[in-house]
Amino acid sequence: MLKKSLIILFLLVLCGLVAYFSLAAKYNYDVAQNYQYAFQNSQHTVIHAQIKQGEFNFDSVPNWDTGFIGLNVSATLTGYFAEPYVEIIGGQQHSILSFERGVQGLRYINLPSGIGYKDQTIRLIAHHLTINDQQASIVLFTNPKIHKQAKVLVIAPHPDDAEIAAFGLYSQHNSLILTITAGEAGPHIYDEVYADENQHYQEKGKLRVWNSITVPMLGGVSPEHAINLGYFDGTLQQMASNKPRSVHSRFTGIDNVNHFRGQNLSSLTPLSAGKANWPALIDDIKQILQDYQPDIIITPYPALDWHTDHKLSTLAVISAIKQLGLQQGQLLLYTNHLTANNYFPYGQQGEQVSIPPDFNQSLYFDSIYSFNLPKPKEKILVLEAMNDLRNDTSWLNISGAFKIFMTTLGNKLLFKDQTYFRRAVRANELFLVVNFSSLYRIETINSLNH
Repeated sequence: MLKKSLIILFLLVLCGLVAYFSLAAKYNYDVAQNYQYAFQNSQHTVIHAQIKQGEFNFDSVPNWDTGFIGLNVSATLTGYFAEPYVEIIGGQQHSILSFERGVQGLRYINLPSGIGYKDQTIRLIAHHLTINDQQASIVLFTNPKIHKQAKVLVIAPHPDDAEIAAFGLYSQHNSLILTITAGEAGPHIYDEVYADENQHYQEKGKLRVWNSITVPMLGGVSPEHAINLGYFDGTLQQMASNKPRSVHSRFTGIDNVNHFRGQNLSSLTPLSAGKANWPALIDDIKQILQDYQPDIIITPYPALDWHTDHKLSTLAVISAIKQLGLQQGQLLLYTNHLTANNYFPYGQQGEQVSIPPDFNQSLYFDSIYSFNLPKPKEKILVLEAMNDLRNDTSWLNISGAFKIFMTTLGNKLLFKDQTYFRRAVRANELFLVVNFSSLYRIETINSLNH
């Protein structure tokens, strides 16, 4: 009997250790920390609500479009091994938001826009999660509506970044997609087709540039409004650190951006001497800003995105804005590669995207904007049209196809699915908003790039 008890105790301890270390490896931060945001810097309204048995109601301000309720939540035992999530139900609206396994503390839960009128009860149904009775704060943002005539410029550091972050939004407006690099770098995924690596990466770049010009057509954007500048994937840090000096492609040796830029069909394509250096990139962006005169620029949040091309793309845009002295307009900032971990946003396809984690009010924003996709799953077809997001060509043989199957199955079962088909096909696209006028304050720049 004692031996059996010891074995059970050993297994429980072992399971606990596995759960603990799997959480540390997955999230790279303590999931028991409170999320803390610098709401005091933004234009918003705070309303208090009493949560009782998972229900609450509130009288909202008129015309708000993005809202969050801050709640203290706690994962149950099963919430260490399965993702905890909450269903938010109000009237005819229903949404789901997932948290980290083992979550403890303050989290901000998206509220479907339009709920909260007088006497409407909103229900929170917790799964693998406990939400105790508590007084909660509701934070509401009223963003200027992006009118149909507004010009939206989407900055994509690589082909597919625009679609991952903002296809739903850009397809609803007058948009121009500006892709910074050809996207020729990365894994040798077409080795079954191109054995020679140099040829592989040249063809990969050519294919991805073509994707960046043509896929936006699925969102109503013509090739006249889809431009690839042809800079080289993974080289923006080198360009920024050695500003006058030109670089070449790390994978192909090509040193002329016109090799890829020549595929553009747009008359708005900046003319280039072919040099891949930082001043040339700034000049290219300045020309687009002057010619297109966007009201909204959608671009990565440098402090939230670990990819250096993403960070530097936005810093180049900010430099161009400030050199031109632009004051009227807004940046809508996204992350496709969260600095903390590559699994964010948490949960499954079709769920809500939450505000990215912040634990010390380090992120600056003037507002937060959540754009609800009319038909979220249509985004699957857009991502599928991007060659680099598909399985590599190893599926052409039986052993390769079996390996892909086993990897995919394992990632699904162990909650390690990092594909954009899970992460980007969501009910909403979420952006931290920064006004052009705020970019002239040093504290804003420090926060964006901390």
